[in-house]
Amino acid sequence: MPRKKSPRRTPAWMGRLTALAIALGVIATLSYGTGAHMAVRYLNPSFGAWWNSNEFAIVECAAAAVGMLIGIRIGARLVNSGALRNRSMIAAVIVCALVLPIVGRVSAEIARLRFTSGASANAWLIDRFGYDVGMFLDKLLVAGVYSIKIAAFALPVGMVLFGLAIAIFMTAKPVGDTAAAISE
Repeated sequence: MPRKKSPRRTPAWMGRLTALAIALGVIATLSYGTGAHMAVRYLNPSFGAWWNSNEFAIVECAAAAVGMLIGIRIGARLVNSGALRNRSMIAAVIVCALVLPIVGRVSAEIARLRFTSGASANAWLIDRFGYDVGMFLDKLLVAGVYSIKIAAFALPVGMVLFGLAIAIFMTAKPVGDTAAAISE
């Protein structure tokens, strides 16, 4: 007897969009942390120059996009109505795309605030792996933590935008199955 499929909580397009943002964020963060733009400049000078001048902005925007998309997905899990949830997700993603540069810049400024004092991780990495490898790993660690902090500060923005979208759709004139979902 075939198993009955449960309704999918997150649409496939949202999963692909989140995976794309994560992949772009990881590639840009690793490139920024390792200085890989030099290899790209060697292979293709014009693209390498463009990549070098824009990779930091790509890191900021990709990390902010990941945070906002995860925020939208968390907010969507709190809503039962399929049609209302899907419409709100689409609207929230469109608004997130429009405000992405602003949220990325603001989150990056907030992420630059230091929450620790001292260089204990740097000293431990240098002590453990030697100076050259330790400094390289420290640069990767700093770039990774910076991206994670940007995503963490952008996450509530995604949740708020999804909440605003769902509030707007709930107060608008109900149409189709949205009317049945609200009146139940």
